[in-house]
Amino acid sequence: MFLLFGAFVAGMLTVLAPCVLPLLPIIIGGSVSGNVRDRKRPIIIAISLAVSLIFFTLLLKATTLFINVPPQIITYISGGIIVALGLFVLFPTAYAKLLIWTGLEQRSQKLLGKSFQNKQSYIGPIITGAALGPVFSSCSPVYAYILATVLPVNFGQALAYIIAYVAGLTIVLLAVGYYGQQFVGRIKFAADPKGLFQRVLAIIFIIVGVLVFSGYDKQFQTWVSQHTPFNFDALSSNFLPDSKNKVDSSKLFNVATPYPAPELVGTTDWINSDPLTIAKLKGKVVMLDFWTYSCINCIRNNPYIEKWYQAYKDDGFVVVAVHAPEFAFEKNPVNVRKAVKEQKLSYPVTLDNDFSTWNAYDNRSWPASYLIDASGQVRRIHEGEGAYAESEQAIRQLLQDNGAKLDSKMAVDIQAAVPISAGQTPETYIGYRRASNYAGQPALAKAPLQTFGYPAELKVNQWALSGSWEGAPDKATARGNSKLQFKFAAKELYVVLGSASKVTAKVTIDGQPATASNGAGPDVKDGVVTIDGNRLYRLVSFPSFKSGSQLELSLPDGVEVNAFTFGS
Repeated sequence: MFLLFGAFVAGMLTVLAPCVLPLLPIIIGGSVSGNVRDRKRPIIIAISLAVSLIFFTLLLKATTLFINVPPQIITYISGGIIVALGLFVLFPTAYAKLLIWTGLEQRSQKLLGKSFQNKQSYIGPIITGAALGPVFSSCSPVYAYILATVLPVNFGQALAYIIAYVAGLTIVLLAVGYYGQQFVGRIKFAADPKGLFQRVLAIIFIIVGVLVFSGYDKQFQTWVSQHTPFNFDALSSNFLPDSKNKVDSSKLFNVATPYPAPELVGTTDWINSDPLTIAKLKGKVVMLDFWTYSCINCIRNNPYIEKWYQAYKDDGFVVVAVHAPEFAFEKNPVNVRKAVKEQKLSYPVTLDNDFSTWNAYDNRSWPASYLIDASGQVRRIHEGEGAYAESEQAIRQLLQDNGAKLDSKMAVDIQAAVPISAGQTPETYIGYRRASNYAGQPALAKAPLQTFGYPAELKVNQWALSGSWEGAPDKATARGNSKLQFKFAAKELYVVLGSASKVTAKVTIDGQPATASNGAGPDVKDGVVTIDGNRLYRLVSFPSFKSGSQLELSLPDGVEVNAFTFGS
């Protein structure tokens, strides 16, 4: 019952997802085209979209009819229909002639019933809704969970959840169409079918259709997800059932009780490798990544995994990408091989078409990674995108625990792990080669040892050292009892620290010991951070964005400071 309610609410929230935002102008445009005061148009377009979404979901995911159909075909059709609708709005006379010639209007009126039979044409909103159905793919974690976890096991239950999800989505889209229509209706010149407003609307249809047809809509989705602070996936995931996988990805090793990694079962068609097993991989650090090649979140996530694989494969790191198909056509090994080549993935990939390994790991989302240590124990689980800095630090730590000798260079820019807000302090390196905004005396330089002093006052984004420090291109090392101050603007502050032995350092925020009451991050307890290896430490976590706070670190001898980064 919880998931039924969760599916309904998640459907309502999906209107906020990056994959839906580019399509909202089409919903509003389809609702106002022709007659901005016709209240039936938003109803028709919303119901048509709902029926289409359910139909294409079941057609593509619950059957194997389209296993050999290239995945771009349906996208081409949907985008082409949207472009055609835009052209018809741009040239209404040609549209009217086409309806008469084909007889589509009479058929649509007959299908809708007597209550909809009037002088208005409803074939447009019917086609608009039908075209958008397959485009409204599963961009919600809840929807993905239903399709991947429930549908293969219980079709009837999954269908009920799908209908609940689509019902929630339809209600919101109906409201978007209706209130969009009401707003536009107040603009007198909007009703003219040959006026400027309708022509602009037509051009928007054509642009969005071209974006869908060409696949550039995914790039727009990427831009939205990277430049807006709203975390739709995290919000929507609150409606998933609790499981052992629901863990805090900000922690490096977030599996409270490590457990033996389940074996790979039911996998076929290995790419870039001979068949592998978890048993044979003992002694290696393994990242098991569940993905599917048409998933936009996976497409954005894969380059980071590739960078880690290239950086650490010679140090005992192995990636096994388990391809669990979201759509029927993704079961085709030819399609998967093509996607692996296009996305330039060099690590081992295997197909899990029956979700055998997926279920063995009790997995529930794309993408999802399971980091396994050299003894075969699952140590870290991460669902979705993001947390790249934490994931890489966990990889490095497990490799070092296994005897690997690593330099201090990260494979992935740690700033990619956190969102950026206006006015947020930028990523700041402490080594003299890339240091910026340093305000202390003397200037940073290549020297075995320097004694520094604080300035009278720091401005926002500035930092300074005090005491004795050893300079290096990519870090500064405390010598003796040394200090560092940073005045910043952010919600969260992270720093990459390292030490050859386990030590503690004092942390203050605005002159007071950092505690939960004044914004201490997860790695700080009672004003102290324990430095137990070279990794990212979360020192500050305010309830909301804050500008002008000042952090001070009191560091013992030998602690290395590489870089600060910030999140909002």
